[in-house]
Amino acid sequence: MFCPKCGSEVQEGQPFCGKCGAPVGSAAGGAGASGAPSSKKNGAMIGVIVAAVVVVLLVVVGFATNGFGLGGVQPKEAVDVPVAAQGTQTGGEEASADNGDAPSADGQEDDQAAAAGAAVKSAVEAYTWDELSQISAEIAAAGDEAAGIEVAKKYNLCTPDGKLDGTQVKSVTLANGRPVTVQIIGFNHDNRTDGEKSGITFAFADTVTMEDMEMNSSDTNAGGWAASEMRSYLNSEGMALLPQELADRIVEVDKLTNNIGETEDPAAVSATSDKLWLLSAVELCETPVWYSGDRSIYNNVLKAEGSTYKLYRDMAVTLSPGNEILVKVNFAKTPWGWWGRSPYPGFLNNFLYVSTDGFPDLGLNASNQAGVVPAFCI
Repeated sequence: MFCPKCGSEVQEGQPFCGKCGAPVGSAAGGAGASGAPSSKKNGAMIGVIVAAVVVVLLVVVGFATNGFGLGGVQPKEAVDVPVAAQGTQTGGEEASADNGDAPSADGQEDDQAAAAGAAVKSAVEAYTWDELSQISAEIAAAGDEAAGIEVAKKYNLCTPDGKLDGTQVKSVTLANGRPVTVQIIGFNHDNRTDGEKSGITFAFADTVTMEDMEMNSSDTNAGGWAASEMRSYLNSEGMALLPQELADRIVEVDKLTNNIGETEDPAAVSATSDKLWLLSAVELCETPVWYSGDRSIYNNVLKAEGSTYKLYRDMAVTLSPGNEILVKVNFAKTPWGWWGRSPYPGFLNNFLYVSTDGFPDLGLNASNQAGVVPAFCI
């Protein structure tokens, strides 16, 4: 064998080089007789290899992820874009023509129309009075009753086939603490005093006062509805019973009534301007024929007091007991009789009265007491 330091030949089994004195064989610290590299050298070589691999990986990753900025702007992960944001860029600028065509004129008109109308809700109860007032204006702008019904269908203010069945109601809490409901009775039925149409007419589904009231303190219908104490009450204390958000949106309408009292002449019918009013005989029933024979002339007076509201036409109200839609309850939730505004033209002292079983009758003296069930327009 040879000395690992000076290369001189050393005899087998000699632990040191005879020329330079360096240890040889097993004393050389792990080098074998064949002169193979030590573990220290092997470790160094492995470290170099690992470092080289790391450098290569870093270079590859850097280019793959654009970490060195040499690949340009890379696409982001795709996400769903809300409809309202489509066609716009950051800062609110319109997207270029490359990203899609500009909105059509029709599309802009549709957006404007949607913004102008109230949001569609499931039922009358779900709307605020402000929203119902907006819808009423839209119904009025539609024109006649048939066109108004189409608008009402869109807003779920009637049945899908355009009928009223008494379920189109909204809750109201009065200033006297009484919780009641109001129901839609007609569309484009009443004329506002300012010359416009009112789109929606409501009537209370319950009596509104905590006690019954008389039409007049004396037993007369002279002067009809126009001169009645009930009318004065409704347009003052009656209005004060309503929650402010409702009272603020009620509009005055012209109501036709026999304002003479006992008369055979339809010319006795004249208009009053009212915010709250009671219903007339013909507004409840399409064929008011209480009189026959020589007295049938009185029917013409009653028929001149307006026209039948859609709710009562749809519910087929007749001149007989059993009209469920006309049954009202008082504060104790008991079915109760209530006043209408029509004077009985054949007598000097009676007004229209609807009995507890829903029969529209003309037989109650003005000084008697009954429930108060007003109507109104918004």
